[in-house]
Amino acid sequence: MTENKSLYDLGLEYETAAVTVKERIDKKTKQLNALPDSICSREAYVLKSELNTLYSEYRQAKNTAEYLKKYYSPDGIVAWGGVLF
Repeated sequence: MTENKSLYDLGLEYETAAVTVKERIDKKTKQLNALPDSICSREAYVLKSELNTLYSEYRQAKNTAEYLKKYYSPDGIVAWGGVLF
């Protein structure tokens, strides 16, 4: 049987996922910076493409985490389509 979780707990899971993605971003950035010809090589292109995807995943996880953690928060007001601060 699965455990019932609150939206806040789910937000914490998204936050943990964002940290994991950020670690991957840092690793890929170091790889890119270590390339001798990081501007126009095929490997640099692949790394930059992967970084674009990872940045998108990171931002999406952070936004979702913030939204879920504030959903039932007494200091956050939830409106149609998002959280008002």
